[in-house]
Amino acid sequence: QLEFLEIGDDATTAIQGLVSRQIHGLTVAGIQQLQVLQNIPSVQLYEAPSGSVHVVRGKHDEKPWDNKKFRLAIQAATDTEQLLKIAYRGLGTAGEFHHVSPVHPEYAKLPPIKRDVAKAKALLAEAGYPNGIDMVMNCRTDPDWFSSTAQAAIEQWKEAGIRVKLEVMPNTLYAQNWQKIPFGITDWFHRPLGIQPLALAYRSNVPWNETKYNNPEFDKVLNEAEATFDVEKRRVLVGQLEKMMQDDAVMIAPFFRSVFTFMDKKVKGFRMHPSGYIFGNQLGIEA
Repeated sequence: QLEFLEIGDDATTAIQGLVSRQIHGLTVAGIQQLQVLQNIPSVQLYEAPSGSVHVVRGKHDEKPWDNKKFRLAIQAATDTEQLLKIAYRGLGTAGEFHHVSPVHPEYAKLPPIKRDVAKAKALLAEAGYPNGIDMVMNCRTDPDWFSSTAQAAIEQWKEAGIRVKLEVMPNTLYAQNWQKIPFGITDWFHRPLGIQPLALAYRSNVPWNETKYNNPEFDKVLNEAEATFDVEKRRVLVGQLEKMMQDDAVMIAPFFRSVFTFMDKKVKGFRMHPSGYIFGNQLGIEA
């Protein structure tokens, strides 16, 4: 039989259960426990790239985010490759300032945007902040790599004169207010198609549009992409959407994280799914 046990939030309990073989695996593992779990000889790592990403964003209908040059400045001050290494130990793919992951079938590869502090400072001055700007950013408590990402990004932005104070909130409080928060980090889970998060989060006036992004041309191309079944033709349209998001500096996707877990080596037939699904009918265990 397949049995799921609630063992609480203490990661030590899960690790002890795996070591003692009282449990045979975890539904999902945390990045902070990665090294410890890798050192348990009786378990195996399973990993899958995903479209899950925590979006760093402001609200485009509020200052300073209503100024495109400011948004371009904070984009230019960000190195997503470093954020991936620092906050998630490289287990994923660096973000490209749009919300389509390389795992999505219609993902289009664009030329990379490299960090340029001098450009960021110049754009910040053009936006009306020649002496820099002081801001407050909200982040939820758990998982802890949210705050790790935020702190790493804050250190990058500081060099450009964007000075940010991080205020960490309980998960429930952030969840209740996520659309009202002027500057924050919101978790977006994996969807099978790249057009799905674009439609949910960036089409004008949809309920989950937390950035308040409003671009009629984006909506028009998105409508066409949603109606295009052929994946290669849809990739061309999605590439246009990705470029629009970069040019408008809509948000920062630090990285698309790989989802992973550990299973006892006696467990057979397990595979990691980007959404964390467990296919119990495919599992077996050695006696």
